[in-house]
Amino acid sequence: MVQKYVETHDQLNPLLWKNGKLREEVAEKLQEITDAFVNFINVKKLKVVDYVITGSNAAYSYVPGSDIDLHVIVKGLPTEEERELYDAKKALWNKLHVITIRKMPVEVYVQGDEETHVSNGIYSIKTDAWVQTPIKSEPNVNHVSVQHKVRYYTRLIKEALESNDISFCKEVKEKIKKMRKKGLSSKGEWSIENITFKTLRYKGLIGDLIDHVQKLQDQELSLARNEN
Repeated sequence: MVQKYVETHDQLNPLLWKNGKLREEVAEKLQEITDAFVNFINVKKLKVVDYVITGSNAAYSYVPGSDIDLHVIVKGLPTEEERELYDAKKALWNKLHVITIRKMPVEVYVQGDEETHVSNGIYSIKTDAWVQTPIKSEPNVNHVSVQHKVRYYTRLIKEALESNDISFCKEVKEKIKKMRKKGLSSKGEWSIENITFKTLRYKGLIGDLIDHVQKLQDQELSLARNEN
């Protein structure tokens, strides 16, 4: 399972790129998606400064099933309240839409231009140019450590899925988020933490956890029928 995310290529994904540039029809469609998403967020003071494609599909490390990470870059550094709003809107957007480009899921995210973002490649759709040109690198992954970490977080997620304690489930979700962020900031895309996260996501466990938290939130906000 781990090896599925340890792969490099000699060229960028040809379904998206041609001669180091984002294919015109792909760029146009991504622009349409970002426009629709910004409309959906419906924040009047939202100052959009760029739209970028990032992650493995903006580098040489894409694999079958890799998302297209589409980031809407907004002015400044989002506050905690703004981040909660953006993440909630993103979650709702994902529940309402299944959008793909050449069978690859498009994952939209709001990022402040003052936020730190680690990625091998970052491409601006607005300027049609690389913000950060990807570098080919051979993966150096400690598979044994990844397997240990995957087993640990698999047990933790399954424990959360069997629990109705929403606080515990949110803690597990946040712990996984921090784990991945720490790995990306320290050792990049080939970090043990990032490969662990991708493996858990491929197994469907991340999606299951997100859905479970949402279900518990819905239950918490609901009122049972009065049988009297």
